[in-house]
Amino acid sequence: MVGRTKNQRYLLWLALGTVVMALAMAALLVFELAQKRAIEQATSLRSDSLTALVFQFEREFLRLRQALDKVTERDQPIDTDSLSLRYDIFVSRVTLLRDSPSTSVLDGKPQFSALMPKLAALVTQSDAVMAQVPLDRKQLAALLESYNALGPDVQALTLVADSEVARLLERQSNTMLNQNSLVVALTFAQLILLLVASGALALRQKRQEAERAALEQLTDELREAQFKADSANRGKSQFLANMSHELRTPFNGMMGMLGLLEGTTITPEQSDYIKTAQSSANHLLTLLNDILDISALEAGKMNLKPAPLHLPQLLYDVNALMQTHAASKSLDFSIRLLGPVLPWVLADETRVKQILFNLVNNAVKFTERGSVTISVSHIAKSDGHIEITCVVRDTGIGMDAAALSKLFQRFYQVDSSTTRKFGGTGLGLEISQSLAQMMGGEITVVSEPGIGSEFTAKLLFPSCDAPASEIVNAAKVQSDFAPSVSSIVTQPAINLPTPEPPVPSAPQARILVVEDHPINQKLVGVLLSRMGCHVTFCENGQLAVEAVKKEAFDVILMDVNMPVMDGLTATRTIRAMEGNAAKTPIVVFTADVMNEASEMARAAGADDFLGKPVKVDRLRETIQKYLQSSQLSG
Repeated sequence: MVGRTKNQRYLLWLALGTVVMALAMAALLVFELAQKRAIEQATSLRSDSLTALVFQFEREFLRLRQALDKVTERDQPIDTDSLSLRYDIFVSRVTLLRDSPSTSVLDGKPQFSALMPKLAALVTQSDAVMAQVPLDRKQLAALLESYNALGPDVQALTLVADSEVARLLERQSNTMLNQNSLVVALTFAQLILLLVASGALALRQKRQEAERAALEQLTDELREAQFKADSANRGKSQFLANMSHELRTPFNGMMGMLGLLEGTTITPEQSDYIKTAQSSANHLLTLLNDILDISALEAGKMNLKPAPLHLPQLLYDVNALMQTHAASKSLDFSIRLLGPVLPWVLADETRVKQILFNLVNNAVKFTERGSVTISVSHIAKSDGHIEITCVVRDTGIGMDAAALSKLFQRFYQVDSSTTRKFGGTGLGLEISQSLAQMMGGEITVVSEPGIGSEFTAKLLFPSCDAPASEIVNAAKVQSDFAPSVSSIVTQPAINLPTPEPPVPSAPQARILVVEDHPINQKLVGVLLSRMGCHVTFCENGQLAVEAVKKEAFDVILMDVNMPVMDGLTATRTIRAMEGNAAKTPIVVFTADVMNEASEMARAAGADDFLGKPVKVDRLRETIQKYLQSSQLSG
């Protein structure tokens, strides 16, 4: 009990001393801030000196007067350009003298108040004389007399400015000296208090030792907890990478086989079942992609891959996909282009579409009747960038202020009740906002319950020229976008892939598919066979290397995760070969889309990267590209 009383008394005195020191330090801080402000004002006077401003004005006044004097004394032709330059500089100095904040200290001075109206009248007189072509020497002589008459007033202003600045500097110096004296006194008092506090703190040294030991133990425990947390985070990332690969591999086979089944002879009832299965598979794939995107954003591994992008074609693609989605709910859907035709920009097409699809999907999902509209405009920046503004409006259920404040939070859903009508993970808007910020912009929203919502995505891209291979197609697309105030996209995208065209081959493209999964082998084999290709399969990278040594192939589709030898090792081995085999186009075709899979593939020597599950059109376009390239080089 006695020990506790002593400790309380000690803490009381310590607290009192601390309060006194705090007050002293606060006062010291106030004086230091005042001194800093005085120094800043003095510095401002030096950097934006009133005397310098007035001096420059007087100098240009004298130079212009001297130029007028030379013109009126000589019979030689008048140098109009030189005289105009001198006059323009003088007028700029008059403007600075009138508008500069530095001259505010002269507002009450009679010399300044009397001079400014005279200067205004002189400038008006000078403008009238200088505007004549050619210049009249007599009027210039009269103008010179006006300048000579104003000379004493200009000199008087210079003297007033010098004396005013000297007075201000003297006042600032006195203020700083007084404040410095107070600072010294407070510092001395603070030193005494610190000595007293040091003596008091020395009495607590033993207790501090015990506290330090406890703190070290806690630090060790926290370090261990941090290590476990880092290990768990690495385990989570590895788990997501493994699950991504393991889920995408059967997804590739399932979605591919559903697509092949849809192309066979089936009944309307079977067609409905297939479409339902495809819709569910696509929904599951969307959820998987959202989770992987969130993981990549958390790890800072989400990278944009900009390439020349024709924005009207992208809008056509969005319209082609979203028109059907909106029609399924009997909603009106349109895309309006405000202003001139959108230019080519450097952007990641996939991520831009992801933002628009997320916003439009949400708009359609929460709208039961009415319309969903996309309005697109752009502004050209002076630094060569283009700011694209996409506004998605709907007539849906809308949101209140509470919902808007949480809208971009992870897993938040406007319809969050246990009997909620709308699905979703609540990740799409967070991902879209993160992507928009990576593109130099942001997404904002205004909404009213029962009226609808308006999402505005502003994105910033560098402008670029159209690729030579796209000029014809771009001109065709742009012809549909007349440079009017409003153009409505009501037709499907131009050059949409047609069903299963054969890959151009001479006479038959030879494709090596390196894949260990039997279902994926079957799927890719059917797809390539329908394209008119001859397909050879290998179950691992070692067999692929041996096959390339024995036979020439036009394109190699290379999986990554395989037994015996993985795909990246096989790619590096093929690239190290001699002869034409090392030049064979290699397209990495894998379900591993995390851990910088694309960058690792290209670093190993791959020409392209396709993630599973892949769209048939995307596979066909890739095969066609490298077949045409090999035929041209051959």
